[in-house]
Amino acid sequence: MAQGGNWVVGQLSVATRLRQIQKSAALARVVSYRMMGWRRASHFPSPPHLPSVRTLEASDNDQSSDSVASRFYAAQFLIALVILLCAAPFLERFAWGQVVETILITTVLIAAIPAVGGDRRTFVISTLLALPAIVGRWLHHIAPNDLTSTAFLGGAIVFAAFVVVHHLRFILSADEVDTQVLCAGVSTFLMLGLLWTFAYLLIENIAPQSYLIQMGQSGPSRLNGFHALYFSFGNLSGLTFGEITPASDVVRMLALLESMVAMFYMAILISRLVALHTERALHK
Repeated sequence: MAQGGNWVVGQLSVATRLRQIQKSAALARVVSYRMMGWRRASHFPSPPHLPSVRTLEASDNDQSSDSVASRFYAAQFLIALVILLCAAPFLERFAWGQVVETILITTVLIAAIPAVGGDRRTFVISTLLALPAIVGRWLHHIAPNDLTSTAFLGGAIVFAAFVVVHHLRFILSADEVDTQVLCAGVSTFLMLGLLWTFAYLLIENIAPQSYLIQMGQSGPSRLNGFHALYFSFGNLSGLTFGEITPASDVVRMLALLESMVAMFYMAILISRLVALHTERALHK
């Protein structure tokens, strides 16, 4: 019996064990109070308020529903990021490409709000941080100039950093590796590339000619959206072809920082996932 009990406890995470212990204790109190007839005995004081069995079951159902919703939001955010990255090379070839790009970026920013998770306070903060980026992007689409572009990029950088930090905290505090953790891990990596993309474009707006672009006669003279994305993910993955070269110390340092962050992120992510998998295997 002791070995069987230890085996069952070993299958549960720390959070699940605590919830089951609390539920079992509450159920035991409910049963004991009902069997002893607390409410009918006049010489006993009234018992404290206890949750009913239905209340406890409803609480478990709510937690299960929240878990399913969290996994859905994480997958939704990842899908929005992948669609944006896949569509980016083709949008500049069409007259309506800017409209589609604006819609896709807006979709990514909106999808990131529930994907951050947390309590209501976190949701409100993420919404307030996303609004300047969304409004700035549409203002830049309606009246394209350096001012509206800078407003959008500044807001997008702040919001992207907020999303990355919260996703990283979630990955490091997770009890087990599931779909939500894997989606958060991939989304964080892609969001890092998008974060640096916004930073490269912001530097180009503030200090033009910060990059040397060698992409043939049809190449752009200034860094645009897709080429900033190309340069960012090239640094993030360690794959560069020398077509875009930093021409200022700020960009050089920013590119170096991106490569270092990518290296440390992959090391932390892999070590965390391996640790969770190893811990789960030892409990079996």
